[in-house]
Formats: sequence, structure tokens, C-alpha cells
Amino acid sequence: MNSLFDIMLSKPLPDAWLRGLLFASFTLHMVFVLLTLGTAILSVYYFIDARWTGKPEELRMDKRILKTFMAHKSLAVVLGVAPLLLIQIGFTVPFFTGVNLLAPLWMLVIVFLVVAFLSFDALGHKMYVHPYLHLVFGIIALLLLLAVPAVFVGILVVAENPEKWLTIISSGYKLRGSLALHWLFRYLHVLGAAVVFGAAFHYFFSAKDETEKRSLLKWIIAGILLQIILGTTLYSSLLEKPDYITNASLFIGVVGVALLLWIIYLNVGKKSTLDIRTVLPLLMLILIPMLLARQFIQYKKFLPLEKQLQANAQAYQKELQPYSQEALNKYKDDLKVVYDNGETIYSKSCAFCHGEKADGIGPEAKNLTIPPEDISAIRTTRTHLHKILVEGVSGSAMPYFTFFDRYKIDSLIDYLDKKYHVLSLPEPLPVKISDTALQQAQKIYNETCSGCHGMDGRGSALSKGFQPQPPDFTVYSLSPKRAFDVITKGYPGTAMPSFSNLPEEVRWSLVKIINDKRIPELTGRGKIRK
Repeated sequence: MNSLFDIMLSKPLPDAWLRGLLFASFTLHMVFVLLTLGTAILSVYYFIDARWTGKPEELRMDKRILKTFMAHKSLAVVLGVAPLLLIQIGFTVPFFTGVNLLAPLWMLVIVFLVVAFLSFDALGHKMYVHPYLHLVFGIIALLLLLAVPAVFVGILVVAENPEKWLTIISSGYKLRGSLALHWLFRYLHVLGAAVVFGAAFHYFFSAKDETEKRSLLKWIIAGILLQIILGTTLYSSLLEKPDYITNASLFIGVVGVALLLWIIYLNVGKKSTLDIRTVLPLLMLILIPMLLARQFIQYKKFLPLEKQLQANAQAYQKELQPYSQEALNKYKDDLKVVYDNGETIYSKSCAFCHGEKADGIGPEAKNLTIPPEDISAIRTTRTHLHKILVEGVSGSAMPYFTFFDRYKIDSLIDYLDKKYHVLSLPEPLPVKISDTALQQAQKIYNETCSGCHGMDGRGSALSKGFQPQPPDFTVYSLSPKRAFDVITKGYPGTAMPSFSNLPEEVRWSLVKIINDKRIPELTGRGKIRK
């Protein structure tokens, strides 16, 4: 990490509080995420089951399951705000790096959620849809919904492995090899948990009879067995082996799984129903230790990185310390500046691009694609210059200055005119040109230049699509030398090319043709400076 760019801001709460709140809020959020995913999976399955077995409308279990979807997804979204904010505060660099490396997928999450939520809500509220369309809508909505945890898991996997960031970038921002395998097992583990939680919820709140309960019980058992297999593969795919605290948390979760299976076995043997007062605590006994284990694994990666970032921030502060007082003094001096005259306005608002001598060579000029204009060479009208200052120049770095009132804008124009004669007509050519060269230049203008600038100098239809647009020669021109330079070298960053292949006398003739199009402003001086 570069010590001159890692700036760590102060956190609103101590680290221990932030981590505790993050775990608590994420656990609560995760419960409703699992219920939402499980509900979506089961609703599609039971719709297919109802169509296959020909169950009547009143017995269709998929509709009853989907009725709870809105509550689950709403709580999942609302409760997801807190952990999202807390991880941004507590682990800013790794989280946002993960987001940036998978930015296209991150941006698609909102689209996936909107389409999936609207589709499931519509299907769950008895909206009449043809059975096949219902199935198509349901499957598409389910796939989009399942893509959301895939993206989140991907971002967390990236965030937790800073040593792999450069590899991910060189791989085209894709997860490959062991990292991709770990992501896959982790994602499937989430889906397995969703099946267990979703089936358990609907076992107690949606099933109407023993048949439906036994069907959901099969889903619970299948989900638990799947979790055991996926949990084992996920553990083996960890890039670094867990420490004893992590293993202890995992062991507690495994004990919870074993107890839940034992309770289910006993009840199935007696052909009785499960008791929510027993199952719910066991589910939380499984979920919380598993999430704790994941949290400990994250901390093994996040905390050393945070320590390095803090060291970088201190190094950065040490680098800047000699300049701090100087910068503070300059800032205080700037606060005292009163922008009440053209010279001050130019010095503080224009010179950093256009230069102290208004020659277009300011400190920031080298950073601009389109170089700032040489103001000392501009010959225009007050009205046109006022428009440029107020509206800016679209397509260039020239901004608008609407925060200055009319008095201040006029003061700036007066200053520029007094010092650089910007409100005058262009000076006479410094060289003599022949009639032959002038005729040749006129032909070139008519055949070539007018395509962009127009025959009258006001621009053509083609030029309307340029950014920035060519200048209106009737109100804006340049000193002969500056105009000659632009014709010879072109204007970087714009559509104006170089015409250095033309004879010098022809180029000077083009300057005359262009500058002769200037119409003196009736209310201005409109005189030629000697």
C-alpha cells in the first residue's frame, strides 16, 4: 500500500463497538435473507409440484408461501442497511476495494432485486398469469434473486483476500482458481442454509396439514445434509487454516446441527410434529457460531490490513507535517481576500489555468486535454465575453462563473480589456500578402474551412455536434499572430487540425479572411489597437 495515499478517517465508535454492532446487525439481517431466499426456492418448487399433481387453487401451497415473501424481503432489505454502513465505516478499504473490483456486478444488484421482488410480489398476490408464464416469471425471478447473494459473497471473498487483489485485476476482474472455488462453496453454503431456514419457517407458519409438514421436513433434512457436505468442502477450501477460536465456533455449530437432526429423528419416529420452542433455539445455535467463525476468519485478514493502513496514515501525516502550517496560513490569507475587483478575480479564479500573464500557460494547463486559451490574444465583444464567463465553454475545462454577480463579471472584463485589449478588433497583419495568395486562401476557406466554420464564420450544421464548438468569427477573433499559430499547429483536443502544409503567405491570408469577418459591437469601442 502507498503510504502517501492511505488516509484513515476517525471512526465514530471504538473498534470493539463497531465490530459488535456489525456482527449483531449482520446476524439479524442474515436471518431474513435466508428466509427470503428459502421462501423463493420453495415457492417455485411447490408451484411446479401443484401443476404436476393437479392440486386445486385452495390447496396450492406455493401461494401461501409467497404471501410471506414481502415481509421477509422488506425486513431483509431494511435490516441490511446497518451492516452495510458499519462495514463501510469499520473496514473501508477492503470493502470498497471488493466493490470496485466487482463494480459491474455490484451495480446490477439493484436491477436483480427490483425485478425479482416485483415478480414474486405479483405472483404471490394471486395475479392471474398463464401457468407456463407463471413458471417462467418464477424461475427468472428466482435466478435473479439468487444472483444477489452470489455478488455479495464475491465482494466479501475479494475483500478478505487483499494479497489477491493484483491477481484479480490481472485476471480481468474475475475470481479464478482456489479463490473461485472458495466463493462457490461459500455461496452454495448460503443457499443450503436458506433451504433449512425457509423450510423450518414454513413448517410452522404455512403448512396446513401433516402431509405438508412432512414435505417441508424432507426439505429441512435435505438442507441440513447438504450443509454438512458443503460445510466440509468449504472448510477444506479455506485459503488459510482457521485458528482454535474459529474451530471452536465451528464445533458449536456442528453440535447444533447434530442436536437438530436428533430432534427431527425422534419426532419422525414418533410421527409427531416439531416444536418451534426447540427448533428455533437450535437453528440460532447453528447460525450464530457459523457466522462468528466467518467473522474470525475475516478479522485475520482485515485487522492486519487495518494496522498497515494506520501506519500508512501516520507516515502520510508525518510527510505533510512540515507543510501544514504553511498551508493553514495560506488558507487564512485566502479567506481574507475580497473578490471585488477584476484583477483579484482573475488572480484567484482564472490564473491557475490561463496563467499570470494570461498567455494560457497556468500551473494547471498541462493537466487539461484542451489547453486554456491565450486570453491576451483574444479580440472579442463585451457581450460575447460575458456569455463565455457566465455559461462556460461546453466540452472544455472552462467553467461557468454564475456565482459572480454582473458587477464582478464586468469588473473582470474591464480588467482584461485594460491590460490585454480583449474588446478591440484584431490588429492589422504584420506581413504583406499578395492578391494571388488571398484568392488561394479564399478558395481553401470556401472548400475546407467553411465545412466547420460556415461561409459567414458563424459555424455550420456540422459544427453543432462538436464539443467545444468552433468560435463565431463575427464576434470572436484572435490577434493575427495567435490566429496564425492556430492555423499552423491546430488546436489540441478540438476538431481544429493543423494546416502547416499550406504556404506561409496563404496561412496569413486565411488569418485576414477570418479576422475580416469580425463585426464591431455597436455598444463597444470596436476600434483597432495600434
